[in-house]
Amino acid sequence: MVLVEETNRYALDILNIHGETSDKRKHAPAWKLTDNNEILKFLGLVLLMGHIEKDSLQDYWTVNDLIETPVFRKVMPRDRFLIILKFLHFSDNSLKECRDSPTYDRLWKIRKIFECFNRAFKEVYDPTENLSLDEVIIKFKGRVLFKQYIPKKRKQWGIKMYKIADATGYTYDMRVYLGKEKLKENLSPSASYNVVSTMAECVKEKGHKLFMDNFFSSPKLFHDLLTEKKINSCGTIRCNRKYFPKDLAPKKMKQGDVAAKFCNGMTALCWKDKRHVYMLTNMHSPKNEFVVEERKRCKRKFEDEVAECGIKKLTTTKPKIVADYNKHMGYVDLGDRMASTYTFTRRTRKWTKKLFFSLIGIAVLNAFLMFKSNQTKSNFSLKEFRMNLITSLIGNINSKVAEPSVTPKLKSNDDTKFSHWPIDEKKRRRCACCARKDKQKRTTIICKACNVALCIDQKCFEEYHTIYLKMI
Repeated sequence: MVLVEETNRYALDILNIHGETSDKRKHAPAWKLTDNNEILKFLGLVLLMGHIEKDSLQDYWTVNDLIETPVFRKVMPRDRFLIILKFLHFSDNSLKECRDSPTYDRLWKIRKIFECFNRAFKEVYDPTENLSLDEVIIKFKGRVLFKQYIPKKRKQWGIKMYKIADATGYTYDMRVYLGKEKLKENLSPSASYNVVSTMAECVKEKGHKLFMDNFFSSPKLFHDLLTEKKINSCGTIRCNRKYFPKDLAPKKMKQGDVAAKFCNGMTALCWKDKRHVYMLTNMHSPKNEFVVEERKRCKRKFEDEVAECGIKKLTTTKPKIVADYNKHMGYVDLGDRMASTYTFTRRTRKWTKKLFFSLIGIAVLNAFLMFKSNQTKSNFSLKEFRMNLITSLIGNINSKVAEPSVTPKLKSNDDTKFSHWPIDEKKRRRCACCARKDKQKRTTIICKACNVALCIDQKCFEEYHTIYLKMI
């Protein structure tokens, strides 16, 4: 398992660099190598936390009778869970490329896991005919280069992700927005064109219909999707898009009026509702077909301080293009709402963990939707599915949890013992030994082998290496 391998590698790297006496390790328990079984239990507890909301992670292991949940400490000790969460890692840091490199990937820290999920979503499921492509925000306010601020979204700050979803809410494909520089890859007409063109590769020539909003829609995109990938498209569009007819809407239009033009298999339409609604499609007839929709609204009247509630039926006549768009466009939002019903919402400064736990939520929802599509039991809920999944992940809670193997100690030899020499770095850093004693002592002297700053005059250099050499 990639998660086990990279978590163990990262933990050992930190231990080898900082040593057991580092300030970062002062209050942490000793690290032991994790394994597949333990990581599955860890993920099971993470999923369970989405159903049981508490103020802090420590509260899940409390013995306070008022808020006690014994299952957590029966499955895994608190300190063990916290240290796995701390060292949770998804890539080999030694493979990091230079940021100035033209092939540098801003998602490299989690790319391996991300592509693993993305590939599995497409291999195990055949989506419905109608699909929607839209963007969602993974809430995150920490530091990351490609963080987005979208004031009109419910989650205003975070990591933007593009998704293709089907009628059930199943996420079939996804892509993280990595910034403007990364969207100029093929010198495409626009960033939005490149996103749709790239993601549509997974559904080309399969008879699908793709719905999208005005951020993506353009006449060139729809033409290329139909001719090159055999994908029918429909969506709202901005009236100032290139090749979109400028004189489509008459100057005076009454509510309910429709104006349309047809060219090269595409229909451009303007419908006057409360405002002008511009649509573009290559899957509908050029004829102005209308649909009558009924919706119910509760009407309240206040007379003599008595409220009477009556149901009033409202009928709306709208073009079939608009009705189909409204029906199918919300698939991505549907999946996002369902996946966020039970989430592991804990504040973290690492965007990789935030994205990883979001991927876990998406994967669980996809598994549920795929399971439900093959079952005759229609009332089987997402909560029931998650509970069964959690039970299988954490295993028998009455059995004793197997201890993971102890971290192997570094082999000691004469070369390592006598290779620690002080050098002057000419850059002041905090002394590792003084930091353990809560002192703010800074020095330019470092140990070349350990790469830690240590005072010479305070005997910190000698103290640090005496403890360190005894350890190894």
